[in-house]
Amino acid sequence: MKRVTTICGIALALFNVQSEQKPDVEAIMYLKTEMPCWNRQMLDGRIVIRNNGDADIKLQKSPNCPDLLVHSQLYIRMDVPEEEEMRMGARPAMRWLARSTIKENTDYEVQEGGNFVAVKKGETFEVDFSTRQVTVPHGAGNKRVTMVAELYLSPDTWIPVEIRPPLVVAGDEKTIGITSRTRNKVNEPWVYRINIDTNSVLYMAVERTGYDLADLNLDDVVTHSNKVITITQKDGKVRTILEADIPRISAERTEGKRKARELEFQKLLHEKK
Repeated sequence: MKRVTTICGIALALFNVQSEQKPDVEAIMYLKTEMPCWNRQMLDGRIVIRNNGDADIKLQKSPNCPDLLVHSQLYIRMDVPEEEEMRMGARPAMRWLARSTIKENTDYEVQEGGNFVAVKKGETFEVDFSTRQVTVPHGAGNKRVTMVAELYLSPDTWIPVEIRPPLVVAGDEKTIGITSRTRNKVNEPWVYRINIDTNSVLYMAVERTGYDLADLNLDDVVTHSNKVITITQKDGKVRTILEADIPRISAERTEGKRKARELEFQKLLHEKK
């Protein structure tokens, strides 16, 4: 009986050691973009990849595009079975990358000696990114959609990517136009607001350039006329934004948000340690 107990103890100890072993490659994507985000939003954050295995791993990187792997090796999809995703109409458009395309292109670049960085055992590769678009199909309906990500490593290896916080797209967002827009006037300024839950943000689009202008209360009244945007709060307070000042206001707001997100990100990294 004592011998059996000893064997069981050794087996349990070996099991605990194996359970504590880290996977060969760890990948974590830290999002700075506030969640839930809206459909077609550009994600902002940092990806951290650690190689715990014996073999080198190759990650795409070029002098002109340090975050190339986020756009070329990272696959983002809805957290549903592939069959359900396809029923919703998830057909990658030209700007999206299908899983098969990521594999084909990465394998080709590795074989041809393209722009890669080799990450050796025990090394960590991390890079900031800011223009990774996330999109869900119209068939997903007006609901919250959780997304998952995988990183492709040639040959034939897909690594799950942990996303912090979880990536959730607000398919139930409400985009409300403040100014009307017609097909004949697509280059004219268009003011609109996006409402998600109790959050509301004011934007302006001019010739495919978007400007983030202000946080709103849901009961704020916004008007746009004579090149002036007027925000009237429930308590009677009024704020005006001149079209001429919009690029500066948007740039200052973007920079302020970036600094705040960076502080939160550094806090998250500190807690992780």
